[in-house]
Amino acid sequence: MSEFHDRLRSHIHEAGYDYRSLSLAIGQGERYISNLLAGKSDPGYSTVVKICSALGLTPNQLAGLDDQIALAGGPIDDRVISAHAERILSSVTHEAHRKLARRGTRPLLDDVLTWWHQQDGLLSNFDRLSEHVDLYHAPDPEAALPEPYRVGPQSLACVSLGVETADHLRYLLSTFDEKLCENVKLAHVETRRGDPKLSIEKIDVTLPGHSFPLRFEYKRLLLPVHDQDGNEYVLNYSQALE
Repeated sequence: MSEFHDRLRSHIHEAGYDYRSLSLAIGQGERYISNLLAGKSDPGYSTVVKICSALGLTPNQLAGLDDQIALAGGPIDDRVISAHAERILSSVTHEAHRKLARRGTRPLLDDVLTWWHQQDGLLSNFDRLSEHVDLYHAPDPEAALPEPYRVGPQSLACVSLGVETADHLRYLLSTFDEKLCENVKLAHVETRRGDPKLSIEKIDVTLPGHSFPLRFEYKRLLLPVHDQDGNEYVLNYSQALE
């Protein structure tokens, strides 16, 4: 357990909160703090500030530093608060990534959803997750096929279908059944409207070099995301059914 998590747990106890009540106090789901302390999620900058405010702490105190910056009771230099909160965020993000690497497994669906919620859909702080997801350009309702943008080297498409690049995935989609491609495109169009789309998929595809169709059954999570420049994408995180 990291020093940050130990320190946060102690401050929560001293403030008289339980994990559920603190999660709700900062406007998150009731398991948010439990997941944070378990290393399953990373807090965004604004969440760090909300936690400090709820617990009556300064960012320095939460980070285990001695110098003081007040969060209440007087004017605050937002640049200073931002710098300290970002410092805490970097520490916690590093710890979460370390645990994920040590676990040696794919992220959980909850990991991806929590990241998306914390980042408000922004493609930031997801270096470890990026290996496991595929990104598609925002869908064009008139296009015949979804338009891949980037393929994660550990994504299901890469591992199970042998896809190596976005161009390779684009070609593979062009060989799929027309109805299957239309269903994928419509799912992307619906996702772009702003809500996550989780489904169980069962598809039969004939891959190049095979004379008969192969069946793939998997859980698929589609998320609307965007980058710093406002470009919109659909993130695809899929897991094969056990």
